[in-house]
Amino acid sequence: MEKSVLRQNILTLRKKLSAEEVDILSKKIIDRLISLDIFNSSNVIALYVPIKKEVNLLSLFEKHGKRFVFPKVETGTKKLSFYEALSMEDFEKGSFNIPEPKTNLPKVRIEDIDLFLVPGVAFSEKCERIGYGGGFYDSTLKYKNKNSRTLGVAFDFQIVDEGFSESFDERLDAVATDERIFIINNLKG
Repeated sequence: MEKSVLRQNILTLRKKLSAEEVDILSKKIIDRLISLDIFNSSNVIALYVPIKKEVNLLSLFEKHGKRFVFPKVETGTKKLSFYEALSMEDFEKGSFNIPEPKTNLPKVRIEDIDLFLVPGVAFSEKCERIGYGGGFYDSTLKYKNKNSRTLGVAFDFQIVDEGFSESFDERLDAVATDERIFIINNLKG
């Protein structure tokens, strides 16, 4: 199935989730994440502000003694920069009307991020990822430290058949859902 069709089908399913369902399923995913060695051994973790009923990991931001960084689109590019935020007051409306960290916050080099928690529209058991089509994560993750890990987060219905990945797509190390986790690369911290 074509990426655009997969993307539309999954977005339609996700749109049907109630706010309560998003909360319940997101909490299950958070419980799975905080049990992982890679989460516990990581000091700097890239999060995101959820849109369009994505998995909501923001409660991680409030605890766990980690440094959390959030993406901001570099104007005129397909690349993301990351800034350390301490509260939801550190955000403003950014590209595509997505809340982004303010630029007066500490900027963190991509090489210094230990773990990237990556949103997406659909994923495969082989840790392929379909985003919204902008290529921002694909363009950015290729510059990460070789010891950093990438972990996709999704509701279980967002797992689709493999084989849609293209040469420019960055494959993730693992994908965690509310039901299971798929790991293709070592997640040791």
